[in-house]
Amino acid sequence: MSKIFLNLMFIFVVACGLAYIGHLHSRASLWSAGSCESLKEPYLIAHGRVLREFTLMDPEQAPAAINSSVMRGYNLFLHTAYYAPHYAKNELSCCSCHFTGGNTLGGINGGISLVGVTKIYPQYSERDKKTISLTERINNCFRRSLNGVPPPENSREMYDLVNYIKWISAKAEKLDKVTWLGLNALKSTHKPDAQEGHKLYLQFCAACHQVDGSGGGNILTPEDGKAIPPLWGPNSFNDGAGMNNIKKLAPFIYLNMPYQQAALSESEALDVAAYLISQPRPQFNP
Repeated sequence: MSKIFLNLMFIFVVACGLAYIGHLHSRASLWSAGSCESLKEPYLIAHGRVLREFTLMDPEQAPAAINSSVMRGYNLFLHTAYYAPHYAKNELSCCSCHFTGGNTLGGINGGISLVGVTKIYPQYSERDKKTISLTERINNCFRRSLNGVPPPENSREMYDLVNYIKWISAKAEKLDKVTWLGLNALKSTHKPDAQEGHKLYLQFCAACHQVDGSGGGNILTPEDGKAIPPLWGPNSFNDGAGMNNIKKLAPFIYLNMPYQQAALSESEALDVAAYLISQPRPQFNP
């Protein structure tokens, strides 16, 4: 078999592996508040010139020395207002954006991944105009997305959140690059239209998030809270949150909505994002 053919085959296999990452619709992407069984299903990732199997880290399998802390951090991600009521002041949880506590590789229906985020912090923040630590980034979420107040860096809540993130990032720490973090801007040149976005919202979003954007879902226990987060109004993220920026909100909608059945075009996602951003929400207090 010629070297040229072998090289072409390798390129094809790597391309398939990368496509698999971007479009994987695995059970590991499901927002499950109680089960980690889906974490046994592997992804394929390209590591240099080799395709590797990559299995997400199960929080329940954290070593005994940190297991309690990791599990508390996991529960904080899933039920933030319940476990951190002094700090989270709206009806969102961390997993409103970071599905299954961020323990995915992002992509279609995967939310915003946190696997490997420990590799990129500290990093410069354009918003803060300075280099920030991982704890500072977490506190930005509390102040903006959760419309609350930051937990002290020496608090148990912060300790548990960081331990959880470190645990789910443990395997990713060994990789040269972590390519699935963040939300890439959409390539569409479509001019966002909030009026069209309203029509699309009623068609695709209102059945879950309600016509008034107040969210909902079955509230089985106080711990569960709202399974479907409010998108505007007093109980949603404030106007300083990343999701109040169309460059962040539109790709999130495009990749993830309707929930677990992402179906909108880039243009439609931009229109829906424009409509959501036009709605009233709390004002960020620096």
